[in-house]
Amino acid sequence: MSFTIGCDPELVCFRNGAYTPAHNYFKSQSAFGCDGCESVAEIRGMHGENVIDLTAQIKIVLEYGHEKAPELEFYAGHYQADFAIGGHIHVSTTPTPEIIDAMDTVLYSLSNCIDDRGQRQKREKTGYGKRKAYRRKEYGFEYRTPGSWLLSPSTTLVTLTLAKLAVLGVQEDGLNFEQMKSRQHSLTFLKNLKNELKSIPDDCREGLKQLDMLLAQNPLNWNTNILPNWGIGVN
Repeated sequence: MSFTIGCDPELVCFRNGAYTPAHNYFKSQSAFGCDGCESVAEIRGMHGENVIDLTAQIKIVLEYGHEKAPELEFYAGHYQADFAIGGHIHVSTTPTPEIIDAMDTVLYSLSNCIDDRGQRQKREKTGYGKRKAYRRKEYGFEYRTPGSWLLSPSTTLVTLTLAKLAVLGVQEDGLNFEQMKSRQHSLTFLKNLKNELKSIPDDCREGLKQLDMLLAQNPLNWNTNILPNWGIGVN
């Protein structure tokens, strides 16, 4: 069964080390634009079946944002400059309880391993980022729990890959991810995940390799400008 993955991850803008409103630089309806409150930037309008292609599209839009305002820095994560920011993921399939449980189990496990827990707690206190948060949409649903995962191409590809594999694991393999995780630590669960999955499309294999590398790293620094990680604005 084929479906598409889309997203509208947010970023907080900084100039000379201080927060600056996104609406001073970007339009609401642009591919690199503003979210509803216009305080933070948002990437939108992208979707596809191939997560590698989607990650490449995201880089193109980030490059466009940098060209529009080369003096700005962009920060991802869960909470920056007193703003809760998210990395909503759009899936063009029916949000059954099994699919929501699968995405939540897999992506919250990833968050446990790579995200800034302090940031995540601050975001959750605002009412955003709660477990299993989603909204039905005309195309399927929007999964709303993750923070903004745009820290690097690796964190982006891994997140989109795991989202796709969670849905496929339910639809194609009939897996119960909550049961699979059980009492395992999130790190152990994610390391073993590729051995449990039966349906692994070619575009997801690189993301699984990147997952292993992410899990082997020291805690990631989410309080940093993401552009150098993407190779943007680097001389």
